[in-house]
Amino acid sequence: MILKYSSLLCVCMLFIGVFPLPIEYYTLLRIMVTLGAILASITYSSQKEYLWLAVFLIIGILFNPFFPVYMYQKLDWIWIDLLVALLFLIDFFPKKGKKETLDSKITTKVYDRDKIY
Repeated sequence: MILKYSSLLCVCMLFIGVFPLPIEYYTLLRIMVTLGAILASITYSSQKEYLWLAVFLIIGILFNPFFPVYMYQKLDWIWIDLLVALLFLIDFFPKKGKKETLDSKITTKVYDRDKIY
C-alpha cells in the first residue's frame, strides 16, 4: 500500500520537476525518487521480477543524493524525469496477471466424523 502512494508521489514530483525550480526542490526530488526506487526494488525483489528490479535499481543510482549524477543541460533531465515518471506510473497501476480471486483461496474442510450414515 505504501509502495503505491510513494510511486504516485514520485510521479507528481517528477512532473513538477520539469519546470524551472530552485535547487532545493531538485535535492528533495532526488531523495524522494531514490526512496521510491528502493521501495520498488525491495518489492520486486521479493516478487522475483528481476527486470523491474534492475530498472528501479538504475533509477535509484541515477537519482541518489549522495553521489549525484550531474547533467548540465536542463533538457536532458526533462526527458529523464518524464521517462522515470512514466515508469513509476506503470508501477502505480496494478498488474493484470497478478490478481488473485477469492475462490482460489477459499477451501472447505471436510471432516469424517460429521458424516451421516
